[in-house]
Amino acid sequence: MSRVSDDLAAQAAATLQVRRTAVATIVRSVAKAAAGDALILDRKGRVNAEVAARFRLQDAELQSLALEIARADVVIRFGRYDADKKSFTPAEDGIFVIRSEGIELATGEAREKSGSGPEVFTISGAVVSAAVEISLERPLSTREFRLTQIVSLIFLIGIIALLLAVGLAVYAAGRFAYPVQLLSETATEIADGDLTARVPSGPGIAGNEEMSALLDQFNRMASRLESTVDAYRRERDRGQEHLADVSHELRTPLAALRAFVDLLEGSAENDPATRKKLLAEAGRQLERMDALTANILELSRFDAGIARPIFMEGDLRSSVRAAVEQAAAGARRRGVSLDERLPARRVMIRHDEALVGQAVANLVANALKFTPRGGNVTVTVRPLATGSATVIVEDDGVGIDSAELPRIFDRFYRGTESLAAAGKAARSSGSGLGLAIVKSIVDMHAGRIVVESLAGRGTKFALTLPVDPEATAVTADEPATEGGSSLTLLSVGRRAATLFGEVVKTSFRLRRVLNAEPSSSTVEGTTLVHDAATATQETTKRESEGSNT
Repeated sequence: MSRVSDDLAAQAAATLQVRRTAVATIVRSVAKAAAGDALILDRKGRVNAEVAARFRLQDAELQSLALEIARADVVIRFGRYDADKKSFTPAEDGIFVIRSEGIELATGEAREKSGSGPEVFTISGAVVSAAVEISLERPLSTREFRLTQIVSLIFLIGIIALLLAVGLAVYAAGRFAYPVQLLSETATEIADGDLTARVPSGPGIAGNEEMSALLDQFNRMASRLESTVDAYRRERDRGQEHLADVSHELRTPLAALRAFVDLLEGSAENDPATRKKLLAEAGRQLERMDALTANILELSRFDAGIARPIFMEGDLRSSVRAAVEQAAAGARRRGVSLDERLPARRVMIRHDEALVGQAVANLVANALKFTPRGGNVTVTVRPLATGSATVIVEDDGVGIDSAELPRIFDRFYRGTESLAAAGKAARSSGSGLGLAIVKSIVDMHAGRIVVESLAGRGTKFALTLPVDPEATAVTADEPATEGGSSLTLLSVGRRAATLFGEVVKTSFRLRRVLNAEPSSSTVEGTTLVHDAATATQETTKRESEGSNT
């Protein structure tokens, strides 16, 4: 405030200086005009009579000096000025005062207590010359009025600033408390079971970047929680479906075995040819059941984490070559050409040789199964620039319809009835678990498998393995749930134990029939075989309906 007052005082002093200079200019002009050719001061230092008379008259022209120009009482003193000594000597009769009474005050004007002080203005240019001293007393000024206005304005601004600060504080507190309240309400909804609840976010909700980041993190946490719970539910449902599929797949060959045993104990007991056909069919059903249970146990071990891969650096060609050699005999029996294309140099990656060999063997067996006689199956190993490698199993068989591709890795899925007869026969002979096992092995190796196929044109599986599975970041499509896997394994084990008990009973009956002596009565073999097939279909149908129910 003191600085403002000083500034206003300096402005008032500068204004008075300008006014005083203007007054001095007019006074000198009037004095010279009144003196004419005579001196304004004679040699004795007295003011010229004409000049004195002119300033005593104080006509309208001189009054305008005080009223309009100086806006103050004007004190005029004539005298001599010594430039060398810088001294002013006033004349005895050279003092004149022009009053500013009756002046019309402008808005905010008031009389100042202190004037401008005297200032000497020379009239001629000699070393000792006539001069006039001008002083402005009781000047009119708006300084006090402006100072009062400024003080009032500052006070008003202070009050407004205080009110704004209080309002902003209340608003900021509300902006901060509102998202916290939303967080609390959303957390309560999630705790009550609504996993889809989310906190509204964005600049309109969060008051700052930190709160916005907190809301986004909370929503991401809620989304992850929802996906985890959904994955657990899907795993639970998948476990129930898996249990139902296992029950159905085991009951089908079991129903056939029961029918064969019933026929062997009945009308086919005395017919060696029919007994032989029934026993051969029973053997195939037992082989199918054995392969099915082995695959089920293998997948259960994968799900439960019991079968953990042992990663060791080795040549991928060895695992692929072993799988191809294992399938070579089957390829010759089927009349399918099986070729391997391996690079000349070693393909060194960290992998479980047994599991990778099993995956490649499953793919090769699958390709041989769906390739007609005279077809070709090719197994290729391609090292990649990143150090990883790709194993490609390609055939020119019946192919896979595009509608079936998304489901080929599902357990117990053997496709629809839309393909050719060869494809149908191959599908019906499998368990639908081979590709599921391959997918599990690929996931354990942090790899990926890609399928390209056209119906009637063949299929190509490309299995890519990283150079080091343990150093590769794996992003699972669905979070693993330990509870779901354990539930699946336990449920499958219990149901499989029950079904295996029935298998044992059926095996005892088969053994008793096989050890029995055939009788001499003869029955038409074709009729018995037809009856066996009919009985098997009816029994299988009843068992399937019961299992589905």
